[in-house]
Amino acid sequence: MRLCIVFLGLIMIFLPACQEAVKPLQVDKRAVFFDLKDFFQKEKIRLEKINSFKKTVSINGVSEEKELTTLNFDNELSIFIASDINRPAWSDKYKVDSVFTAQKELSQITYTVLDESLKTKKIAIDFRNNALVNIKIEKATDNAVAQSKQTLSYHVGKGYVIQSEQALSLSDTKTILVQVEYQ
Repeated sequence: MRLCIVFLGLIMIFLPACQEAVKPLQVDKRAVFFDLKDFFQKEKIRLEKINSFKKTVSINGVSEEKELTTLNFDNELSIFIASDINRPAWSDKYKVDSVFTAQKELSQITYTVLDESLKTKKIAIDFRNNALVNIKIEKATDNAVAQSKQTLSYHVGKGYVIQSEQALSLSDTKTILVQVEYQ
């Protein structure tokens, strides 16, 4: 009986220590740069409440315009989310510039790529009265087969524009413009 009590006592002592040992590692999830992914996840929720959109798509100058009551924002905003530069390995790959007003309010943050192998070349975020108003993203890729340039402009409360230009080595340059206005 005495041996059983000693054994139970040892289990009670070592059990909490074992539980501490198997706790998952806590990772610091603070964003190094402005968190585009989080911003656009919140925007998707806000935009689901809007039921009137005008969407214009132009391919090589040929345009089509539609009035819509709904959009799939998981698809529509995915290109903006994919431009997020918050990765631990990229913390030193972008130069950060901030502009402040005379009242010492943040007016603009600009991230400019230092490593040209990265697709997202520049992100400029404009603020007015401490609120985000515009995001402009410049992306580019260049390889032996194709060159691609994209300019993404997001205007809070108004809509967005996606301009793409793609030049394949054996064909003509293709330009695509997508413009969505919230009504």
